[in-house]
Amino acid sequence: MTEHPSEKPTEPIYQETKPLPPRPPKPPQPPRETRALQTPEAGGASPAGRGPANYQQQYDYDRPTPPLEHVPGRKSRITAGLLGILLGVVGAHRFYLGYKGLGWVMLLITAVSLGNAWFVPAIWGGIEGILYLVMRKGYWSVDSKHKPLQW
Repeated sequence: MTEHPSEKPTEPIYQETKPLPPRPPKPPQPPRETRALQTPEAGGASPAGRGPANYQQQYDYDRPTPPLEHVPGRKSRITAGLLGILLGVVGAHRFYLGYKGLGWVMLLITAVSLGNAWFVPAIWGGIEGILYLVMRKGYWSVDSKHKPLQW
């Protein structure tokens, strides 16, 4: 009977080696300047002509940045939260925010069970309503088009 290839003794993958000698110390380097920290040249534009040199794009997805004034077209987190708490049994908050698929699921759970399983979407909607009111970042702070909810 022959041996299976996995049963044959193999050579060790890692062989013993001598320890590496310590690295020599690095010479001191001048501080690095970034394009965002450089002062603008004459005329106030960068060499490429793309605007001021001290411009930085501000993409900070971890911090909430609510607008100071009302912006038309944005959904309200208070409305979404109250719809979730009061009418979560029919998924009204999901329809309001544009999540129509989950809204239909919540509505169908209530309708197909003829109201006997009303507590399932009611608890689900109540928890989501509280999350829309409390959470300021992540999934619970945006609508279906990824626009931030406003107060």
